[in-house]
Amino acid sequence: MKTPFALALSTTLLLSCSTNSPAPQVATNIERTVVEMAISSGTPVTMADISIDGMTCEMMCGGSIKKALSALPGIASTEINFVEGDERDHAIVTFDESKVNDAQMIEAIQGLYDGQYKVLAVKITKQVKAVSSASSEGTATKEEHPVSVLAPAAVILPGILSLLSHVLRL
Repeated sequence: MKTPFALALSTTLLLSCSTNSPAPQVATNIERTVVEMAISSGTPVTMADISIDGMTCEMMCGGSIKKALSALPGIASTEINFVEGDERDHAIVTFDESKVNDAQMIEAIQGLYDGQYKVLAVKITKQVKAVSSASSEGTATKEEHPVSVLAPAAVILPGILSLLSHVLRL
């Protein structure tokens, strides 16, 4: 009598303890903006301003995010801008885009503590050497529309009406 009961109890305990918690989902609707800024002197760098929701303190939350980002290859520096009561806090990251990309940084942040932190937006600022005079110092040269970080921008096709009107003009 004890053997079937012990077998059933141990099987139940084994199955209940072996459930895996679901992996945190990386959001696909993150607003992403890329700006190229011309500089006339110095070494060009790439910076990401990552807006994060879910931070409650600068020491523990900010420290955890900073540590997770610093573990990625190609991260030169990380600064956490935490303002008590704000919905969005920021991580300002200087990185080498040949070694790491913003999707990897987002995955590292959102993978902490079972998805406690949510990345809402990423603004990438790429500095490029200016070809013209020093008067273009600090001016933005190109800005893309926000797109998902994990899904490439959709190819924009002309509407059927504009296509037909173009064909009829020929």
